[in-house]
Amino acid sequence: MYGIDAELVAVVLKGEFCVNGFRNRDIREALFGVTTDPDERRRQSGRITRLLRLFTDHGLMFKVTKTHRYQLSAEGRRLLPSFATARAASTQKLATLVV
Repeated sequence: MYGIDAELVAVVLKGEFCVNGFRNRDIREALFGVTTDPDERRRQSGRITRLLRLFTDHGLMFKVTKTHRYQLSAEGRRLLPSFATARAASTQKLATLVV
C-alpha cells in the first residue's frame, strides 16, 4: 500500500484541480471520504494540513493568497507525475527493460 503522500500526489494531479486549485476539504474527502464525526474530521484535516505544508515548503505547490486554495507550482507539475510513475513501476518490470 502506498503512503498517504503518494495518495495525495494522485489526488492533486487530477484534472479537476488544475484551474481552481484545491482545498484541504477537497483532499480530505478524496482520501478519507465524507466523515460525520467532528473529532475524526479534525484529525484528518490536521494530517492533510501537515502534508500540504510539507509540499509547499518543498516548492511543489503554493497557497493562493486571500483564499483557502492551493495550486501546483511549475516545479510540482513537472516533478509530481514522475514521482507517481516511479511509485507505480515494479522492479521486475524495470529489470526486464534493462536487459
